[in-house]
Amino acid sequence: MDNKDLMLENPIIILNEWIPFGKNYITDFIDRITLKRYQKTKKYFTATDRIDEPIFKIEKFYSKVEVLQFIPDVSIQFRANYENVDMVIYTDYLGRVIYSSEIPEKLSVRKLSFIIPDLILKSSKLIINFISPSQRFILEGLHGEIKIYKHISILVRNTFELSSENLSVVSQVIGTIKNIIRVDDGFIIFGDYGLLIAHKEPEKFEKFIYYYPFIRSLTGVLKDVFLKINDIASRLENIGEMLKESVDWDNVGKIRGELSEIDREMAIIETTLGYLDEVIEILLKNYPPNFDEFELNLLELLEAKRKIERLSYRLIEIKNILKSNENLATSLARLLTTISEDLEREIVSQLALNTKYQVALGEAMELLEIGIFGVYALEAVHILLLTSGYEDKVHHFYFLNFPLDFWIVLFSTVFGILVGTYLIKRKKRKILHGC
Repeated sequence: MDNKDLMLENPIIILNEWIPFGKNYITDFIDRITLKRYQKTKKYFTATDRIDEPIFKIEKFYSKVEVLQFIPDVSIQFRANYENVDMVIYTDYLGRVIYSSEIPEKLSVRKLSFIIPDLILKSSKLIINFISPSQRFILEGLHGEIKIYKHISILVRNTFELSSENLSVVSQVIGTIKNIIRVDDGFIIFGDYGLLIAHKEPEKFEKFIYYYPFIRSLTGVLKDVFLKINDIASRLENIGEMLKESVDWDNVGKIRGELSEIDREMAIIETTLGYLDEVIEILLKNYPPNFDEFELNLLELLEAKRKIERLSYRLIEIKNILKSNENLATSLARLLTTISEDLEREIVSQLALNTKYQVALGEAMELLEIGIFGVYALEAVHILLLTSGYEDKVHHFYFLNFPLDFWIVLFSTVFGILVGTYLIKRKKRKILHGC
């Protein structure tokens, strides 16, 4: 068979999405549609119940929905038409959102590879409104953007030959083929980001396809957190190398900012690990799930319990690495504080020394200015005597055996110095009072 003509009979496309890290608007949505009139009479909705008023209203999405099943405080399943696509949507308190859409025709895998991205795009536009502010903060803290964990499941009733050509075509819709298992007369093909189930009774896989992809999503989250932890460890190691070298005041500010950012990221990771720990504990505590024998055999065949236990061990490993990073960050922060204090003491010491030099220079300049005032006074008296005509006469007068001109020079100089000292001190008081 030509790999371009691989045909699928009435394929059912199921898109699993998970919004991790705590409460989201889905839970609020479930709460809001728990109508009091139904709570009084019924434990849950049935397929015949319909809601008269639109209850699902987000931005451009506005549609009446048919509730198929509702379990208070647990989950809701409803049928809706979104952008001309009929879908059954399931949401629960764990943050899972599952879209199911059946294509009532026979089509090639090649055509399906164009339909699936369109469904993913529609679901992304829808689910972005479910994300709460606290989840947005954590997701952007880990990834720098909003990241939703998606998994595609394709169910078909017909089977086909597992040739290399056909598997190559299937990989276009579920990613690189990782594993294939036989189930009765059908098979499950596992890919990088999805799976394809070919079986005469695909409805028997209903619970399996919302349980197993959830484990895959948890694996993806732990992988992302592990990479983030290792990135933080590398950054801390680089900071440690920088602190071993000579650090100036500019680098201290940059390093302090980097440590603050790392501390914020580790706080986000710690919150994330607390939520993941709770979810994984729930999965382990409730294993095996309430499945029938066929579905339980599937989980055993895929070693689901071992995968969940491995998630638990990986979580412990990440917690240990996080603790190590926190201790290293604390040590580096203390070392940085010590270095910054040494730099501050050095700067203060240098500033004090410069101040001493400035004070000494100022005092010398004051003495020079005072002496200049004395010279100015002496020169003024000399000019006065010269213009008055008494300059020659003062040579003939003596006081205490010293000529009069000596006393004139002495008193003129002293008077100038006193006047200069007064004026300079007055100016200094005025300047200091202004400060």
